[in-house]
Amino acid sequence: MYEVRRLRLLRDLSVHGTVAATAAACSLTPSAVSQQLSILEREVGAELLLRDGRGLVLTEAARVLVRHTERILAELEQAKAAVSALTSSVSGVLRLSAFATAAGTLVPDALAECRVRHPDLRIRLAERETPEALGTLKSGGVDVALVHEYNLLAGVTDPGVTVIPLGTEPLFVALPKESVLEPNADGELALPELRGEQWVAPKSDMALRDTLERACGLAGFVPDLAYTCDDYTVILALVRAGLGVSLVPRLAVEAVAAEVRLYPVVEPRLTRTVFAAVRAGSAEVPSVAALLAALRRAAESILG
Repeated sequence: MYEVRRLRLLRDLSVHGTVAATAAACSLTPSAVSQQLSILEREVGAELLLRDGRGLVLTEAARVLVRHTERILAELEQAKAAVSALTSSVSGVLRLSAFATAAGTLVPDALAECRVRHPDLRIRLAERETPEALGTLKSGGVDVALVHEYNLLAGVTDPGVTVIPLGTEPLFVALPKESVLEPNADGELALPELRGEQWVAPKSDMALRDTLERACGLAGFVPDLAYTCDDYTVILALVRAGLGVSLVPRLAVEAVAAEVRLYPVVEPRLTRTVFAAVRAGSAEVPSVAALLAALRRAAESILG
């Protein structure tokens, strides 16, 4: 009989890629992870991991186990939800992860609502961007993760994760007030008109960077990335000072007082969809369902 704990470690290794990263995500030592995976190999009677330079790759046997493990873990989450639903109480500690612009806009209203509706529920918030948040969610480090995807890039597809769409927001181009560029009759700005402008781009949000570069490529030019920064207050301050233009999500504008001109982008049209992600099978856990409902209402009021 295979132990679920060891199967979960193998699944987590498939997510994080290295023993060290898996150990960090699971609050274990690398030697403990290696030991448990070695025991699992003996239980299975087949090689699960192969050395590839300094890294490890999963064998076909390991990939088969991971696929079955995803289903097992989803069933366990469903069992937890079914047992929890036997009580009408929404209580305990729930761990929420959110990317920065959601943490400053959607989350406060949702948490305030949960505090009023469910006073025995304690929600702990940590700020994480989408790739890290998904890995932490799958490893059990958080229970709900706010994540996003851009329409020009591949979306979140993972059998161990259920994503609930909360809303889609436009991406705006931010211009200094003295810019001579003018929107079309619909109040939108065509990306090809920004050829030759300098850009202020995010430093760590590589998905937005990739979206900017891909969109500009579709518009026929390569963006001149003059400045990079992760703080939207700084990004918009640089735009306001006339040092460049920037591509910003609507939630970033909601969270920061922007003294710049903002126009939705077309040619191509750019959007970002916000999701609440949970482990497969866990959406009906009463505390999780309560937070998801509050997040939906907060998103509806802000994103429409």
